[in-house]
Amino acid sequence: MKRATSKDVAKLAGVSQTTVSFVMNNTPNVSLSEKTRKKVLDAANQLQYIPNSFARGLKTSQSKLLGVFLPTMDNPYYPMLMQYIEKYTARLGYSVILCCTYRNPEREKAYLDLCEEKHMDGVIYLFTPNWMKRVVQLSHTIPVVLLSEKSDDIPLNTISLNGFRCGYLVAKYLLDLGHKSIAFLMSSVSSVSLTRTKRLEGIRSAIRDAGLPPETLQVFTAPLGDSGQSEAGYSIMEQLLKRKDITAVIGVNDLVAFGALSCVLNSEDKRVPQDVSICGFDNIYLTTMTRPKITTVSYCTEALCELAVDMVLKATGDSDVLKLASEPQLIVRESTGPAPGTSGQCVSS
Repeated sequence: MKRATSKDVAKLAGVSQTTVSFVMNNTPNVSLSEKTRKKVLDAANQLQYIPNSFARGLKTSQSKLLGVFLPTMDNPYYPMLMQYIEKYTARLGYSVILCCTYRNPEREKAYLDLCEEKHMDGVIYLFTPNWMKRVVQLSHTIPVVLLSEKSDDIPLNTISLNGFRCGYLVAKYLLDLGHKSIAFLMSSVSSVSLTRTKRLEGIRSAIRDAGLPPETLQVFTAPLGDSGQSEAGYSIMEQLLKRKDITAVIGVNDLVAFGALSCVLNSEDKRVPQDVSICGFDNIYLTTMTRPKITTVSYCTEALCELAVDMVLKATGDSDVLKLASEPQLIVRESTGPAPGTSGQCVSS
């Protein structure tokens, strides 16, 4: 069935298209009788007419659309961010187009083309772009904000999640508990993840500052299985349980940590946190639904999402690039404790 247009509504209501536009957009300071308004609204309802917000935007220089780029829907962290962004933009009268790339650079490129075609009012990236030159070029005509990791090499307005600080907080906490053999668990990804790199750098820095050798940390990466990142954490943990040296595990995110925890809970001779401590990053809802609850890092993500939207909508076109950094918070829960055979104290940060 052909989609109804404002011309169809005007013909059925017996008015001009201009009048239809005035009524549907609720244009202020225009004198129209209630009878005329009712005729237009009745005709629009009968034809199931949906106003074209993009066409309206061409006349107002606003599309009322924002594009939000995320790398995956498998990790609940990203849908959580989307929910915060959509809830806030709805209050401001904007709609959001979800651009999930599934870490595929070609999908990302296609969505960038769409943002230009639709003349979107702004773009928010929840990961480091693969097409950096293209995104920087786009930012000259459409405001772009990166809510991910800060890099001096990226000339984009950025709200940094401070992955380095996150990694440092977690590692220092475990070291204070007496852990001297720590595993960092990662699922594989098809593209570079600056967030993961920064977290790992922070962990290694805390180990150096504690005067411990680099061998204190061992990094393990598993293929991304059919069940996603939690399966990666589970499969690596199965191998680690055969060893006696690892006393603490850091998942690259909460899903990987969840998988590792599930593996230990299914084992017969290992306990959390008595035998092994487990923690992650992102503070997704799963971290409070497990028993034991998972120690993790929080970023005050709702406030950061609202700030990202505000930065996009209030962009002035100045050449100065804003670089803001969040202050992550360590959330100590039940999945971490002193290293076996030590008297380490639980230190909350």
